Amino acid sequence: MCDTDYDNVYIEREDSLATIYVDRPEVRNSVNLDTIVEITNAIKKVGRDEKTRVIVLTGHGERAFIGGGDIKQFQDKSGIWFQREFRPATHDLERAIEESMHPVLAAVNGDALGGGTEIAMMCDMIVAAASARFGQPEIRLGIIPNAGGTQRLAHLVGSLKAKELILTGRHISAEEAADIGLINEVVSDDAFEERVCELAAELAAGPALAQWFGKRAVNATRTNLNTGLQLEAALSGLLFNTRDKEEGMGAFFEDRDPNFEGYSKDEDGRNQS
Repeated sequence: MCDTDYDNVYIEREDSLATIYVDRPEVRNSVNLDTIVEITNAIKKVGRDEKTRVIVLTGHGERAFIGGGDIKQFQDKSGIWFQREFRPATHDLERAIEESMHPVLAAVNGDALGGGTEIAMMCDMIVAAASARFGQPEIRLGIIPNAGGTQRLAHLVGSLKAKELILTGRHISAEEAADIGLINEVVSDDAFEERVCELAAELAAGPALAQWFGKRAVNATRTNLNTGLQLEAALSGLLFNTRDKEEGMGAFFEDRDPNFEGYSKDEDGRNQS
């Protein structure tokens, strides 16, 4: 059964499995504010269905899981917009995934960059096709990961590797992502869908309450997560008001290398709110 009540996502249900597809192939499934809200609502909707035992989040098509954030939406936005609109929406998505009673499996069938890596890391398990790529390339736009990436990445791979990926913005293969502990498993492209179905069936056959409590207990080990997320949001909001953010996003759309200025004292007096 297919649920197409949304503009940017759709849901397929088969027995106890609910699969949520991000469906913006024209922009490599990049997420804007509306898409984040729709993913959140879809997760809550399938979670309320008594038949649901496992949720799979994936991308429609072969090119991308979630190719990143929709930079077109971010280009002319201020830190006030980020704090008032965007960050609360991503926080709601985090809570929907992490507080779901059901295991949420990220099936990364293509590029998971920027927000794609961040949303995958919100999930309980991550399985990737061999051709998938991961990365936090926000630094190339003059900003930092702003949907929990600085916190969850460090928790999964350690602070040194997290700083390497965040400060360089480089992309990594699914194989390297598995090697550093960012994902659970990498599968050949040909066997990917079969493996996702197999793992989903294994999860669906498990004891639902024990899985829920196990998920809650593991999530509780991240004792400073909320404090870190608040700091990340505050710093991200400040960066939305900088010249380097304007230059980075402008260079992206003009297909050129950015020329970052860095910090200067006259930046202190800027007011773009």
